[in-house]
Formats: sequence, structure tokens, C-alpha cells
Amino acid sequence: MKIKNLLLSVVALGTLTTTSVVSVATSVSADANTSISAVYYASATTQVFSAPNGTQTAQTLPTGSAWKVTNKTVVNGQTWLQVGGTEWVTDQTMSENPVPTATDGVMYVTGQWGAAVYNSPYSDHQNTGRVLEKNSGWKVTQKVDVDGTTWYQVGGDAWIWGGDLSDQQPVVQAPGRVMNATAYDPRVLGNYTFGYDTVAANLSVFPRGTKLRITFANGTTKDYVVRDTGGFAYANPNQIDIAMPNGQAMQFGRQNVTVSVLN
Repeated sequence: MKIKNLLLSVVALGTLTTTSVVSVATSVSADANTSISAVYYASATTQVFSAPNGTQTAQTLPTGSAWKVTNKTVVNGQTWLQVGGTEWVTDQTMSENPVPTATDGVMYVTGQWGAAVYNSPYSDHQNTGRVLEKNSGWKVTQKVDVDGTTWYQVGGDAWIWGGDLSDQQPVVQAPGRVMNATAYDPRVLGNYTFGYDTVAANLSVFPRGTKLRITFANGTTKDYVVRDTGGFAYANPNQIDIAMPNGQAMQFGRQNVTVSVLN
């Protein structure tokens, strides 16, 4: 987030919201200024003053904007922050934490062990002990970037680290089943429409268009689509025929494979 620093020039203040100028009482009881170097965020539209307990200027800080603060002081019990040469704001609507922004969408848990739920996205957060299940989807209502990491709110004080979430719905693999497999080359049969990612199967077991993930005996996996069928499949519903180049098909012979349906 780009940090803004108020300057005295009219140009530098040009992006701030203009309001009517109001004079306020200047009788003050002030502590000494404390020099600091920190970034504060406007949690709401924030009025800018010419001095601590001074005159309102025609400028305001927009909600969510970040500002470098160089001094702070307490006047009549109110803390004031200096955001420019003679530009001061109260700390009532200023925070050292970034301000969440509204969002509307669904995020999916991708973390290997699920996603831990925290009570806050900020550095003092605590783990609630709750874990969201892997591959589950959650409606998010707010998000905020903290130290380069995005956090998402999934309800109330429930916040999830963005590294455990994705806006892409995961492919869920159903439990696998062991099947008997043979191989064939559809091009040898004159079919140049089907690619080598094709499987022939019993269509009452795997309807045409079903996406399958096949794990071979050597542990390798490959994804296929059911596009073909044949008499063998109806004689033995637990058999599939895997498309591959003819030389590989002859070497493949017959073997058991694990077949999983991809949802």
C-alpha cells in the first residue's frame, strides 16, 4: 500500500476531500511533542487540523489510506498525530493496523492440513483451535493485507491466512477402485478423433465425458476422459481400455490400475 505524506503545497493536498473550514477553541494544555516514525491508517474519513486542537482545514484523510506520522502529542487528554508540516489529526479514527476492505466471494481451503482459524489478521492474533477442512469452500466478506500477506474474514472474528486459500475450486478425487486395464491405439482402428487421453469403458459405470485419474502399477498417474466403449466393457464392467500409441499398447498388455473419478 502506498504511504502518503501530507505536504504544505496545494498540489499535495489536492487528492484529499474538501470540507468547510471550521474554527475551534485554541485553549490547550499540551504535553511535549514526541517524535516518532510510524505508519497509521485512517479507519474512517478523518478531519485534518492546522495544529493540535487547532483550526479545521479543508482536507480530510480518506478511509483506508495510509499516512506517515512524524510526531504525536496529547492536548487536553486527546492524542494528536502529525501527518505533515502543519497538518494534524486526532487518533480517534487512526490505527496502526491496516483497514480491512469489503469483498464478496468464495475461497477454498488448499492447505495440506486444512486452514487454521485466527481471531484477528494482525500480529497479536491468536489461534482459535478451529480448523477448516481441506477443499471446503467459505464465503469471505472482508480482506486485509498485513505485512505483505492477505487475510480473509470468513465470519465474525474468524480470519484465515491467504496462503491456505484459493479462489479456484479444487478438483476432488473420489476414492480409487482397482480395475483391470488393457490398452489400444484408436488410430490403428481408424479413429483420429480420440486423443491418447481417452479411455474406453462401460458407460453405465463411467458415463461418456467422465474424467478419470489412473494410477499405474509403477506409481505414475495420468488423467483421462471416457470417450469410447466396446463389447469387452459390457462383458466385464471392471475393465477399461486405455488409449496409447500402438507400440506402448502392445507392451502394456494387461495389468491392474487404480481408477479415481475427478469431480
